[in-house]
Amino acid sequence: MRKVGVRLALSLCIAVVLVHWLTDQGLHVLPSWRAIREAAVWWAVPAYVLLFFAFHVLRAWRWTYLLRPFANVPAQVMCSVAFIGFVAIQIMPLRTGEVARPYLLDRYTGASKSALFGTIAIERIVDGLLVSLSLTAALMALPSDQTPYVWGLKTIPLIVFSGALLLLIAFYRSPARISALLNRVVGFFSQRLARFSVGVLERFHAGLAALPKRRNFIAYVAISSLYWAINAVSFWVLAIGCGLSLSFAGAMAGMGCLAVGILLPAGPGYFGNFQVAVLAALDMYTPQTTSTHGIAVFIFLLYLLQTGLAILFGAAGAWGLRKQTVVAKGQPSGQTS
Repeated sequence: MRKVGVRLALSLCIAVVLVHWLTDQGLHVLPSWRAIREAAVWWAVPAYVLLFFAFHVLRAWRWTYLLRPFANVPAQVMCSVAFIGFVAIQIMPLRTGEVARPYLLDRYTGASKSALFGTIAIERIVDGLLVSLSLTAALMALPSDQTPYVWGLKTIPLIVFSGALLLLIAFYRSPARISALLNRVVGFFSQRLARFSVGVLERFHAGLAALPKRRNFIAYVAISSLYWAINAVSFWVLAIGCGLSLSFAGAMAGMGCLAVGILLPAGPGYFGNFQVAVLAALDMYTPQTTSTHGIAVFIFLLYLLQTGLAILFGAAGAWGLRKQTVVAKGQPSGQTS
């Protein structure tokens, strides 16, 4: 309980600092109802809601293809757990909600918790690579002197996630060798950190069984690509609906900046990080003459809709699990060959 309190306090401090910075930039974090009515057209919110429904369901459904190698999970249970997990990631401080899906699916299906954590690792890396590729492609159209952050945004996320993917593939093929190497490298700085790092990789190893299942993995990547494409379209549609002159490349960059920004330590509900990340993208892709009221309304509506709809889906997931039986420890889950 004490750890949760410390994390919450730290996340609140981060949110306060970032909101103070946004206010100094002249952004109204909470625009007035009048400003919203003046900036947003009537169809903007309904259009975004429909697109959110599409990509949120795809985000949950794609998990099926990573679970197939070691567990046969009913679609209703899998989607319910996924929806609860997504809102836990968004609401809980410092991304501690990442553990919700593995723990819930272990509770209701008895599937291997280590393998489930492995699927989360794969999900994070595939998403990171897709977002990094999208962000890099979108930023290639910008001149390097547009902003001092262009080159970093173009290259750093792509390098980080490519390296992580190569590390996991190498670990799957030669776990003992990679564990020994990681132990030596990290152990040079801290033996405790080395033991922790090796332990995390070893717990993820079972989940990497999804990687060699070519058909499953290709399907997962295809659905993930569609998920991120619809996500970018929803960003673009809402921006246009709020009166912003934003290209689709700008929407891709905005989606990418947001995905990278919320990976960093954030306030509860990504508050602070969310607004800063979107504002950074809009500064690069919207004309200097763009109304600050329109930008403020767009960022507010994007945050409100993403958070509110995620909570609604999470509540629906919790309702869907209300009659599910908890699997006793040691009871085998549905296995697939």
